[in-house]
Amino acid sequence: MKHIVSRRAGTTIPALFICVFQFVAQTVFSQNSDFLSAEEFVNRRAAVLEQMADSSVAVFQAANVKTRSNDVEFEYRQDSNFYYLTGISDPNTILVLVKEGVKLDNGQTLEILFFQKRHPRMSGWLGKQVIPETAEKRFGFKHVRSSDAFRDMVRVFLDGKKVLYYNFEPDFLYEPVSDERFFLGRQVKKNLKKKYPGLKVKSPAKILTALRQIKSPAETELMQKAVDITCQAHMEVMRSARPGLYEYQLEAIIEYVFKYHGAEHPAFPSIVGSGPNTSILHHWKNRRKTKNGELVVLDIGAEYSGYSADVSRTIPINGEFSEKQREIYEIVLQAQKAAIAAVKPGVPFRDVHKVAKKVIDDAGYAKYFTHGTSHYLGLDTHDVGDYGLLKAGMVITVEPGIYIAEGAEVDKSYWNIGIRIEDDVLVTENGHEILSKSAPKEIQEIEKLMKEESRISLTFKR
Repeated sequence: MKHIVSRRAGTTIPALFICVFQFVAQTVFSQNSDFLSAEEFVNRRAAVLEQMADSSVAVFQAANVKTRSNDVEFEYRQDSNFYYLTGISDPNTILVLVKEGVKLDNGQTLEILFFQKRHPRMSGWLGKQVIPETAEKRFGFKHVRSSDAFRDMVRVFLDGKKVLYYNFEPDFLYEPVSDERFFLGRQVKKNLKKKYPGLKVKSPAKILTALRQIKSPAETELMQKAVDITCQAHMEVMRSARPGLYEYQLEAIIEYVFKYHGAEHPAFPSIVGSGPNTSILHHWKNRRKTKNGELVVLDIGAEYSGYSADVSRTIPINGEFSEKQREIYEIVLQAQKAAIAAVKPGVPFRDVHKVAKKVIDDAGYAKYFTHGTSHYLGLDTHDVGDYGLLKAGMVITVEPGIYIAEGAEVDKSYWNIGIRIEDDVLVTENGHEILSKSAPKEIQEIEKLMKEESRISLTFKR
């Protein structure tokens, strides 16, 4: 997570530097090579087909590539629903599911994958194209076509159908998907209502939400790896933190540990809030210099094989909680423990928040707990879910907090004490399992770990 210098007293950090990382801890994760099986993706698509209405077709698109500036694009991240059903991380790809099947040259099929062929010379820029060679073995597809054929097959899909499931609002059907391709061919989009007056367009969200909110054992294993990497980052920050470091330096260590252990990305922009920034819930600029006696809220998560972690810890930058910090911290910790204890199948989702809120309210800090306690976790950090009863296989966060900003109507000695403690919790058949238990959260455990030498050695060139 964070750390950026040896602990020797008096060492200063220049504004500009070159760092050389030497990670001396034992490596517990290899380069990410974990994938879900083709069978899992096949079963997911079959589950969607089973819940689709009679005489229906569903179309799922890969996420579009987004421009960052000029001809530079943001690092690509696949649409979560598309990834859930296909496992494919490539853009310019379309999945079609047909309830009663569709006839192709080589027989009848319920599903077709369309991909965009690359010009041969693009392999030197983007690498070898994995589709369609691996489509069957890796993702379970037996019928793969070029996206050039999609436009001509739209009529085959839609003729006689009563329902179209599509993951954008209906009005989007009349607009280009991108400069290169259209969801519907021009000749069809202009006359869609006229040609298919009985076609009802529906969102597939309800079907996908019901499926995605229950994690399979294989998904849980990937999520555990994402969480374990995140906890490793938290522990490195605890070992390395000291007054005078910048929030962005802490962030640099967090994301170094993520990458070192095989995470593809941070699941969300890392929140590293010190001093007055501890009370900014989604602080993300991370530019402030820490000062002795302050707290730091670390709300971070690694993304591993598409699955997110989301774990928060609050630490004293100098390694020891003050009396006031300790007092508020213990209230939040007890609220979190009570809320986690309430997690089990059959409990209403929102009851977890009610339990945490009661502890904080009873302590007299109701007005300083300004957010919900839990959200679902999975392919998205704020994952899909119905917010009904908890069920075995769901993964949720439990993250109460108290945020006392400067100027609050309390004694000044409590100002700028912002505390959030967050764990990722799997609902099991008989209760729950804390996936993020390896990251210390008891005061004594945190202070003990913060006395250890960092496992990251940084050399700065002045």
